[in-house]
Amino acid sequence: MRLLTLMAVITLILTAPLGLLDLGLWFKASSNMAKFLRDDLGFRVDLIEDAFKAVYETLVISLFGVSSGTLIAYILAPLASPMIVGSRLATLSRLLANAVRSIPAIFWAILFVILVGPGPRAGALALALYTAAYLAKFFYEILESVDREHVNSLKVMGLSGLTLASAMYAHTRRQVVSSILFMLEYNIRTAAIIGFVGAGGVGYYVSYYMSLLDYPAAITFVAATMLFVIAIDALSYLARTRV
Repeated sequence: MRLLTLMAVITLILTAPLGLLDLGLWFKASSNMAKFLRDDLGFRVDLIEDAFKAVYETLVISLFGVSSGTLIAYILAPLASPMIVGSRLATLSRLLANAVRSIPAIFWAILFVILVGPGPRAGALALALYTAAYLAKFFYEILESVDREHVNSLKVMGLSGLTLASAMYAHTRRQVVSSILFMLEYNIRTAAIIGFVGAGGVGYYVSYYMSLLDYPAAITFVAATMLFVIAIDALSYLARTRV
């Protein structure tokens, strides 16, 4: 209850500088919503095939980001764990992962659009880099959750470095798989956004049709994305329950 009370107080304090207490704002929003529902809400049946092609492109970008990011994080995370390597190397590895993760994925997408040009390649590379940094954090926290007695027994057996990390990964397989599935869900949503800066995927088409004020077309692509995300979430949940 104390936490909820604190959050309520903070919310009330911040409504004023955000201008959310302005009744005129809400009257305008209501009017715009009524106009949108009356005039603009609809679908472009002729674009449904294009929408699902865009969703497929988004899936390819997301899967590449997860698969390549997992490979990088699998190696980077042990280098960030003082249980496996020296504290100095672990600190440097964590700083690297934190530096990459502190920059939003959309900015990495802008960088790769500059480097390799607009399109899905830029989005895939941006998500690969961002996913690697995020999973590295998840993985080294998972590795450090392993009981120290178990780690010491593995070291007594002569395991060290990546072989030690592999044994520790095997001990925490459920958490590792759960983290990968989480990043897949996250990447699919992110891939739909980075398209706004030219990095491919469904976001590119939403941005394009929004610039033309063709809201039914934009809604068609958004609806296809929503159906896809719901399906991925359901499959991810089923996968987690079977790990």
